Amino acid sequence: MAKNKAFESIMTGLSESLAYANGDNSKARKMNVTVAELPQYRDKEIKQIREDLNLTQKNFAFVLGVSPKTVEAWESGRNVPQGIAQRFLHVLRIGGKKLLQDYNVVTVTM
Repeated sequence: MAKNKAFESIMTGLSESLAYANGDNSKARKMNVTVAELPQYRDKEIKQIREDLNLTQKNFAFVLGVSPKTVEAWESGRNVPQGIAQRFLHVLRIGGKKLLQDYNVVTVTM
């Protein structure tokens, strides 16, 4: 019985997909997604994020997947992070240490 329901569900999905491909979008679920503008963190803000996380430049670099020299260059204003690094800095600013601990990126022991 359960196999029949699963088969029916698959067939219904396939039928709806074919109808959509042929221009019938009456059963299609529509969703609007808005992506926030890419933030632009600079030297002092980056250092503040790092310090709020109580991380050294070296550990902060490991968290971000960049070299310690890169973090040093960002914090001194010689370079500005681009793309995904800016987005991840934003996530770290919002989520902070709890986010890193929840996802086992950092472990705190006493």
